Amino acid sequence: MPTIEMILLLLFIGATSGSLAALISIAPTLIAIPALYFFLPIFGYSLNEFILPAVATCIAAFIPTHLFAWINAMKQGDVDSDNLIRFSPGIALGGVIGAQLLSIISFDVFRICFSMLVVITIIGMTFRSSLTKIKTIPMTKSAALPIGLIIGTSSVISGHCGNVLAYVLEKVNTTNKKLSAGTISGFAVFASIAALMGFIFPAKAFESMELSGFAGAIHIPSMLILGMTHFIFYLLCRGRGNDLDKKVLSIGFIVFLACSLIRLWVG
Repeated sequence: MPTIEMILLLLFIGATSGSLAALISIAPTLIAIPALYFFLPIFGYSLNEFILPAVATCIAAFIPTHLFAWINAMKQGDVDSDNLIRFSPGIALGGVIGAQLLSIISFDVFRICFSMLVVITIIGMTFRSSLTKIKTIPMTKSAALPIGLIIGTSSVISGHCGNVLAYVLEKVNTTNKKLSAGTISGFAVFASIAALMGFIFPAKAFESMELSGFAGAIHIPSMLILGMTHFIFYLLCRGRGNDLDKKVLSIGFIVFLACSLIRLWVG
């Protein structure tokens, strides 16, 4: 089992990421991964050495929340089923491939991929109002598989479940913007579950951090603590907050990402 201090860290990360995911629809791993990078050295670990179990545990922990959001959107009819069916096979396949690649790439490669994802997120959140004016680009059926493959693979290698790149896809491909959020949740579910399979059987075996409870690269006790806390706070904060609250939180999150990016490279 994790130490008391590690449990408190996981509870804090879960509560923060769950609250912000509910209020401003951010990708929870964009909070979890930088937080682990900041605080793991306190426990004698380094994210440089343990990037695989850190990412695997985080992605697996957030699956229930993505699944809940997707099912709820399905019930309300707020999912673009056509797009989901077209791109999900490629995204799922990319999720498995990304999990396999993450077990063999260096931390420097991960750092580059993660940084690119953070930059895309910052641009998307900063110019969100301008992005609503982007014209949709029709995509052929033959392009769906390779595009989904790129999204799934790139997302998991970047320590992410696919929300950010799926958001970009929805911006340039969806005609009904009301269906975007539910469709993105669906993409995240397929990418995360596929990545879960890849993490259970990684291409390169992971040597544990002197802890028991691993399933492949996923640390089950940490996954349960993080996932439960994240889901509880997501439910508590869902549908709350006014526009001003969300703007302030969005600005704070952008600042956090910028500081994390600087720390990731300067540190």
